Amino acid sequence: MSSRLKHNILITCATISVLVICYITLVIGVIMYFNAPNSYHKEDKRFVVDKGMTLREVVDKLHQEKIIESPTTFLYIGQAIKGIDPKVRYGEYFFEKHISYYKILHKMIRGNIFFRKVTIAEGLSTHSSLLNVDQAQGLIGKLPEDVKEGSLLPETYFYSYNDTKAGIVKRMQEAMTRTIDGLWEQRDQSIPIKTKEQAVILASIVERETSIESERGKVASVFVNRLRKGMKLQSDPTIIYSFTLGDKKLERPIRVSDIQNNSPFNTYNIYGLPPQPICNPGVESLKAVLNPLKTDYIFFVASGNGDHVFASTLQEHNANVARYRSLMRNKEASQQPSS
Repeated sequence: MSSRLKHNILITCATISVLVICYITLVIGVIMYFNAPNSYHKEDKRFVVDKGMTLREVVDKLHQEKIIESPTTFLYIGQAIKGIDPKVRYGEYFFEKHISYYKILHKMIRGNIFFRKVTIAEGLSTHSSLLNVDQAQGLIGKLPEDVKEGSLLPETYFYSYNDTKAGIVKRMQEAMTRTIDGLWEQRDQSIPIKTKEQAVILASIVERETSIESERGKVASVFVNRLRKGMKLQSDPTIIYSFTLGDKKLERPIRVSDIQNNSPFNTYNIYGLPPQPICNPGVESLKAVLNPLKTDYIFFVASGNGDHVFASTLQEHNANVARYRSLMRNKEASQQPSS
């Protein structure tokens, strides 16, 4: 091999080596740039990719909303990494401030969308629950009509942008159906509750009587014992519901005339259960009704300290009521301004 040929080979090899090094350096630089913190994006933002948008349209929108500074660079590097025509999934995304270009593109291609949530608290009426859904940001469409009281399971529900209000309500109804179906199979067979509908009605009364988890079993036992004995339930929340239908407070003490009203929801007036639930009960109240504690309690009254005291006889109950009234009188007296 001649010295000239050897020289040409060495020059060729050196040139190739330089080009490879330059290419590797370029690739590393591009990768580092695409993965570097995006200083242009200075605050957390939510970003919506509409259905049918192309990558070019998405990139332009990212630039318009000041999430990326260089749309051309983002597009070309993104195509180099993910392919000429990478598909971005529609939905709402959450981009933290300084998020890298790579993570922005990766989220949209993987469809790691941002989930919103709406919470239905235990004891809310159906009207109030639907109002929460109607006011939840990002949901579209109309609310369904004729949603029954007690048919929605109180819980936190996650959804994505442009989900429908009707779809969320359906999920709430399905969750309640699944829950009551499962708990019904495990119920105490001796309870005087003959249908799932009756279970939801009684659970709704328990839900409105107490928000203290440790009391639900006792409250449920009182009402179950009363049903067994053929006694009226005499639940104050049912009186209130007969006037307000669960959408507001009575805003005044219960009067003797209220107790005597002829509403089918007034359990001081009727025997047995009212015709429908008075709110949407939670899982714990449903459990308490379907497997109540074994007690002899048939009375309870507020203690004046946020909970209740329970009694098995009228004599015990009257004494508890007298203590409660005395405590309330003393509290009122202590709050009166001194002369």
